Amino acid sequence: MDWVHDIFRNIHVVGGFIGLALFWIPLLSKKGSPLHKKTGKIWVWLARVVLFTAFAGVLMYIPQLQAKGHGLVSHPNSYAFILFLGYLSVITFIITIYAVDVLQHKKDISGLATPYMKLMAWLSILLSGLIVAYALILRPEMMPVLLALSPVGFTTGMGMLSYMGGKESSPRGWLYEHLGSMIGAGIAFHTAFAVFGMTRMFDIGLTGWVAVIPWILPAAIGIPASIIWRRHYQRKFKEIPA
Repeated sequence: MDWVHDIFRNIHVVGGFIGLALFWIPLLSKKGSPLHKKTGKIWVWLARVVLFTAFAGVLMYIPQLQAKGHGLVSHPNSYAFILFLGYLSVITFIITIYAVDVLQHKKDISGLATPYMKLMAWLSILLSGLIVAYALILRPEMMPVLLALSPVGFTTGMGMLSYMGGKESSPRGWLYEHLGSMIGAGIAFHTAFAVFGMTRMFDIGLTGWVAVIPWILPAAIGIPASIIWRRHYQRKFKEIPA
């Protein structure tokens, strides 16, 4: 099965690098333009391939740990990293499909609130809770990272339920949901690159508290950027004072 794992890993790496560059085209291009729509659709499909191969890689690696006698509870350090990758893959997939469905149902939110999409929202919240519990109970070395990034699943799920419940008062709520979700997916892509790609490409060996920086830097930049972007459009549409 090693050759299958290698194929998935190569697809994941190539797709991830392409997606990293492609992400910025729909983000910076004029919203609603042909360029924005076309590159956005390509990125979404590419993201699905990258996320699928990442999650598949996680599933293939777990039996290898078990074969070494590393149990989920007895060796938390062996599992923390791989479990977080699986968590990040699932949450990013949920964010991506939600961002697309928001556009498809921007005129009627009720069409978005399907049992499947609600299940995805609750799954996001559940996974966030499980990661927090794993970090606090078993206390792996990665505990600060797990606790710092695990709320992403909670906030994603709660935001989805709130919007689907009709709690967004702005008529352009679909735009804010779409932009926020896509930026969230982009944060995940850049986090993966910062943690795996950049450190290996440039042979950067970070130790101590500095090693946490690649994990949290994309979120530290992306989340404020998302807030600023939303306020920009709110001012543009005169929903808040300029």
